[in-house]
This record gives sequence, C-alpha cells and structure tokens, in this order.
Amino acid sequence: MSTGVRRGVMAPGVRRAVTSRVDDDDTLRIEWPEPDDGGQVTWRHVETGQEHTGAGLAGLRPGIWMASCRGEPVATDDPGFSLDGLVVYAGRPRTREVRAFRTTAGTLGLTVREVAPYVEVTGVGCEDGVIEVEGVLAYGVPVEGPARLVAVARKGSDPVSAPGVFRGRGFSGSVPIGPMAGGQVRRRMFWDLLVEVGGERLPLAARLDDIADKKTKVRFPAQHVGARHAGQVRVRPYYTDTDSLAVALTAEEESA
Repeated sequence: MSTGVRRGVMAPGVRRAVTSRVDDDDTLRIEWPEPDDGGQVTWRHVETGQEHTGAGLAGLRPGIWMASCRGEPVATDDPGFSLDGLVVYAGRPRTREVRAFRTTAGTLGLTVREVAPYVEVTGVGCEDGVIEVEGVLAYGVPVEGPARLVAVARKGSDPVSAPGVFRGRGFSGSVPIGPMAGGQVRRRMFWDLLVEVGGERLPLAARLDDIADKKTKVRFPAQHVGARHAGQVRVRPYYTDTDSLAVALTAEEESA
C-alpha cells in the first residue's frame, strides 16, 4: 500500500508521530515529538472516500483508513504493534476491531474489520496421547465453569471431545488422540479444534501476534497411535492459512 510519499522524504509540513496506538476504548493515542499545535487528524476511507476527524474511532466502517493532518499524510516510525496492548484490547467484548499500522511509505493508517469471539491460543502441548491447549477468550464476555475441547473432522468421523474449563477469560483443556486416530478412514484426515461452552463453539486460533504464515513457520511435535509394525497414525497439530488451530492425521505404511 502506498500513499505517494516515500519513506524518509516527506513534504514540508508533514507531521511525524512517535507512537500511534488504539486503546481498548477505540480511541487513538498519538505521541508527537513536539507539542501538539492543535492540528486534528483526519481519516479517509480508501475505498469510499468517507472522512472522519478526531481520535474517537468507534463506529468506523470496515476497511483501510489513512491519516492526514492539514491535508498531508501523517508520518510514523511506529509499526503500531504491541502484543500486550492487543491482548488488553481483545479483552473487551466487541464486534469490530481497529488497529493502527505503518504503511510501506512510512505513513499512518488504520485497519477496521469485523470480529467474533474466539479463543486465542497461548500454549499447545503434544504428549502422552493427548493434545493440550491453553488460551484466552478474545472479544467475548468472560465466563466461569466447565467447557469442552472439541475436535471436529472435516470429513467422515464423529466429533471427539473432552472436558475443559474457563476461568474468566482463561481456558485450558485437552483432547485424546486415540479416538481421532480410530476414525481414520483415509490416508490423511484433518480435524479442527474448537472450544464448546454454553452451547456455542468458539474457534481456537492465534491472531494477535505479528507472525505471518504460521502454517509453515510454526511446527508442533508429532505423536503416533498404533504399533509400528502394523502401521501407525501420525498426529500433529498445525495452524491453518487463517491461523486457526487444527490437527493433521496421517496413516503411515506398515514397516517390514
């Protein structure tokens, strides 16, 4: 994305923000290197041309918004990313997420997108015949009490689940891999992991960090079900293209 201004070559009068973060109440907090001279930040929606002035960002339509001040883009060296800040931001129930970012041209922008509650993965364990998951509820109302970790096959097998628990926003649970492997009807099968609470199933995903392409960069240990001489099923969690947590089961050939 480009605003027509190259990084490091800014027109006269362009303001540069030291930091630019969106607080959990959808208010933009900007730190300027010099005292604020009263110039307001104006946001322009890239697709529609709609404009919005001020630090209050609640109610902005989804899409990309670019910042300007007195008709010039706002420059910044801040990537707009703070994992701690995003975790706090996700701690509020909401249906729309607003994030500040720095463009490749070094200017300030916002992404606004619709969101729904899910469980942000903070830990995955793969041993002793189970897959253990820890996480925190994002964008939803905190709950207390029992829940279930559910594995749902994309084709051909019944769901497998086991008890878990919510404590406020924190979730922990585990699911056995034996029943999943017992339903292996093809060489490769894929299962999606979800958290079930109050009759609702919430996705498990890792979306708050800045790691792109987790599917190829994050690799969990594999477990095996069955005797080696009779052919085993290899069970390995992985992240999908949308950063959701899933499990791949692969039937291995019998050894001689």
